[in-house]
Amino acid sequence: MKQFRFLTMAALIAFGTAVCAQNVITLDEMQARKKQQQQQPQQQQVVQEKVSYSSSSDNEAFGTFFLQYNPTWMYSKMSSGSYSASNTELIHGFSLGYLESIPLGDIPLYIEFGGAVQYFFKSMTQKGYDYDYDDYDWDEYLYDDFGGSSNHKVKFSMLSVKIPVDVMYSFDVSDGFSIQPYAGIYTRINIIGKEKIGDESINIFSKDDMGDDGAYNRFQVGLQAGCKFRIGQKFTAGIGYYRDIAPKLFNYSEHGAKSSVIFHGLDITLGLNF
Repeated sequence: MKQFRFLTMAALIAFGTAVCAQNVITLDEMQARKKQQQQQPQQQQVVQEKVSYSSSSDNEAFGTFFLQYNPTWMYSKMSSGSYSASNTELIHGFSLGYLESIPLGDIPLYIEFGGAVQYFFKSMTQKGYDYDYDDYDWDEYLYDDFGGSSNHKVKFSMLSVKIPVDVMYSFDVSDGFSIQPYAGIYTRINIIGKEKIGDESINIFSKDDMGDDGAYNRFQVGLQAGCKFRIGQKFTAGIGYYRDIAPKLFNYSEHGAKSSVIFHGLDITLGLNF
C-alpha cells in the first residue's frame, strides 16, 4: 500500500513538472508573438508612408497622341477714314498631333510641348468693296436692286503646323481620374492657303497673287488655355480656347484703307496616353 502511494505521488510530481515546463515554453512563445504583433503595425506604417510618398512625388513623363476639332472664328476688320466694318465667319478645323508632358520636380506640375498638323476650311459669302482711289473712301455696297451685287462665294482652305508650349497642373481626383488645367503660348506656321472664287484659285501667301503688301502672314503667335481630363491613365479629353495675338493673319494698308484678319476658337480634344 505504501509502495502504491509512493508510485502515485511520483507520477503526479512528474506530470506536474511536465505541465509546468510546457507552460513556461508556451508563455515564452506568447511573449514572442506579442512582440512580433507590436512590430508589424509599425512596419506596415513605414511601408504605407513610403508608398504614399512615392505615389505623390514620383511623377513620370508621358506622351499623348491627340485629335482635335477646332471650330474657329475668322474675324476680319476693314476701315478707311471714318468708315469701319467687321465680319466674323465660322470656319472648321481639324488637328492631328503629339504632346510630350515632362514633370517639373516632385509636385504634379508639367511642361508640355509638341506639334500638330491643322487643316482649316470653309465655304463662305464674302462682301466685296469698290474702292475709289480718287476720293480715298469706300463706295456703298452694290445690291441686286441696283443692277448687281458685289457679294461672291469663296472657298477658303489652309494647312498649318501648330507648335504649342504649355504649363499644366494635374489634380488627382481619384484612382485613374485627373483634372489637368493648362495655359501657354503657341506658334502657327501657315504652309498652304487658298481662296477659290469661281474657277479662279488664289494663293493667299503669294505676293504674285496678292501683291507685295497683300499676302497673308505665314507665322503667327497666340495664347491658349483650357482644361483636360485624364481617364484611366490611358485616355484624355479636354476643351480649350486659343487666340492669335501677333502678327495678324492678314494686315493690309494702302491709300488710307486698312484690312486685317485674326483667328480665335476652340480646341476640343480626344487623346491616347502612353
